[in-house]
Amino acid sequence: MSQFTRLSGLFAIILCLIVHSNAFSQESFAPTALTKLKNGQKIIFDGVVDEPFWDMAEPLPLVMHWPNYDGELSEQTKIWVFYDDEYLYLGAICYDTEPDKMQQISFARDDISEKADGISLILDPYNDNENSLLFGISLTGARADLSIKNDAIGSDTWNLSWNSFWEGKTSEMDNGWMTEFRIPLSSLRFEEKDGKVEMGLGAYRYIARKREMQIFPDIPPDWGYWSFVKPSRLQTVTLEGVKNKRPWYTSPYLLGGTGFHYEDDENDLPKRFNDDQVQIGLDVQHAFSDNINGDFTINTDFAQVEADDQAVNLSRFSLFFPEKRRFFLERASTFSYRMDGNNNLFYSRRIGIDGGELVPILGGVRMTGRVDKWDFGLINMQSQSNSILPTENYGVFRLRRNTFNQRSYVGGMFTSRLDADGGENYVYGVDGIINVFKDDYLQFNFAQSTDSGDPTGISGLDRSRMYIYWQNRQENGFSYAFTFSNVGDEYNPGLGFERRFNFSQVISDLRYTKFAPTGSKLRQTVFNLNAETSFNNATGNRETWTLGGSVVLRWLRDNNLTVSIEQLNDQVPEDFDLSDDITIVVGEYNNLSSSLRYSTAEAGLVASNFSAQLGTFYGGDLYSFSVEPSIVVSKNLQFSALYQYTNIDFADLNQVFDSHLARLRMGISLNVKWSMSTFAQLNTINDITALNFRLRYNPVDGNDLFLVFNEVINNDPTSITPVLPNRDNMTLLIKYVYTFKL
Repeated sequence: MSQFTRLSGLFAIILCLIVHSNAFSQESFAPTALTKLKNGQKIIFDGVVDEPFWDMAEPLPLVMHWPNYDGELSEQTKIWVFYDDEYLYLGAICYDTEPDKMQQISFARDDISEKADGISLILDPYNDNENSLLFGISLTGARADLSIKNDAIGSDTWNLSWNSFWEGKTSEMDNGWMTEFRIPLSSLRFEEKDGKVEMGLGAYRYIARKREMQIFPDIPPDWGYWSFVKPSRLQTVTLEGVKNKRPWYTSPYLLGGTGFHYEDDENDLPKRFNDDQVQIGLDVQHAFSDNINGDFTINTDFAQVEADDQAVNLSRFSLFFPEKRRFFLERASTFSYRMDGNNNLFYSRRIGIDGGELVPILGGVRMTGRVDKWDFGLINMQSQSNSILPTENYGVFRLRRNTFNQRSYVGGMFTSRLDADGGENYVYGVDGIINVFKDDYLQFNFAQSTDSGDPTGISGLDRSRMYIYWQNRQENGFSYAFTFSNVGDEYNPGLGFERRFNFSQVISDLRYTKFAPTGSKLRQTVFNLNAETSFNNATGNRETWTLGGSVVLRWLRDNNLTVSIEQLNDQVPEDFDLSDDITIVVGEYNNLSSSLRYSTAEAGLVASNFSAQLGTFYGGDLYSFSVEPSIVVSKNLQFSALYQYTNIDFADLNQVFDSHLARLRMGISLNVKWSMSTFAQLNTINDITALNFRLRYNPVDGNDLFLVFNEVINNDPTSITPVLPNRDNMTLLIKYVYTFKL
């Protein structure tokens, strides 16, 4: 059977499912009116819930989500949510029979953790059942906000780098603590219809020492860890008489810094370049209507980006690093065109970063919106030229429509990348996720690229990417997933991420999850079996096959043990370097490995993860282990560390791959305004030590002072010829940004 015939058959299946879409399930959620404050009712915003009207309304009915779903609540909690013409308010009274055991770990913004007692509010402002926002506060008054996407399904569901404009305060009492939130309605982008706004709403209290979560509404943990923020399961509420105010958030910044880096000259000798700079720029956010939101940037600065963690790559494919830059995070799911793994048609780190180095951006615009059942997104940015790269223009257009039911959509994406030297890359794709019935979903993606560097006579399939995924999403009982992927040899997503090319792949995953009865110390057992086969498109020969299984045991406080085994057969088509002196040559390899991972309860003030792996690896004997401890010394000081050791003995080659990766991180927070973080990373494969220090002063949202120091040290600069500099690069930056609300 030809590749074209196989693809045609799969498209026929998709078309049949779409034609019969009337059979798909449709859920509706009856909206509940949210209480609006009357004229004269004022909240004194001090973190003390003592105004008489709080008790005039019924608090939200809470149920236990962790550790035993629908179990008896151990502590009394009252949570109310009100609104007026300007704000959305949350008030909470958290009673505690052992107040001296309440856990406080940090004052730092966005230091969200299972270690800290807290209250959170979850909102789906557009009520689209796919995206939500979480606003949380811990007992110290430290605030955290993050965005949720993809209906909280999968490993890439949330982003803590997203920030909004809001306030929260706490206060302690003899038998517990209290908190108040005040979220400006102007910070929420929602749609008003006939004087009413419908949005999804949820809230929860978390008691760290018991790992107890009390949640509204009643959401079972059937969809994995993030079930409690699942947008499609939030309660739909109605707000009346509110207007979507649309201020201009204007954020000019001033940045000054010094530093240097090295690049190889025409003789392959390291040459030093100074990076002294003074820079002024501007970021603007504005909602042009209830549905259309814009972000604009001039002389864009990404200097506050956190340094990436070092990693050891033991595969012949690229590593993926997540996006942390705020400009790309607002409704980021609109631009998601994700397939298997982290492969995506749009990977925002292709903009402004090249080979790990920042590329100056002249400016750009980012538009997102929702009109009726249509979501759209637009990005256009222009980079500056440098000594290596010409100036480039990056373009992205995304369009998709909610269809069939609340949890399904179809859409498309177009990307372009054009440089001043005449290089052109265009990619277009169509995709969809269909909720076929209950928890079964069908995802399909088809993309094709056109590049100025394409060889002549290339076929459309060679420039294409196809992905089909059928998944049962529940995590209680039996679930499954089946995947088909096809990637052409000349497929080139200029603004995307793709780990592997020129292959077709079939994957199946079977899982059985069993929750233990109430009263048992063991909370959950998961059995997993997976198989994978891939073929080389050019030859039709099988390239890899994998068969593996695992057992996961989770206890009530979420300490867990995972034992797994995997058999991998790999026909390596071309040599790849494992390190500077070890090359895996073309051939067939059988790798058999087993691994064990144990994690203590994340809620503990002292916690650790331990993992070990033993087996064979491309003709060598593999042994690897890692340990990752963390400790909360006080609410002002925290430490975490990582040590990973990998040893592969290639006896036939008389060579040994020996890698040490170490990381030490320290967090200091004096209060909710001042915080510091510093870490050092050692990577013996790259033979470098990376240092990072970051000081942040954040008196109010939108006003920030940053002091950032980064340095990369060559540990053994004389080990190669030509000799390396002692320091590969160094940067010292100070930045101040002030936000005007106009």
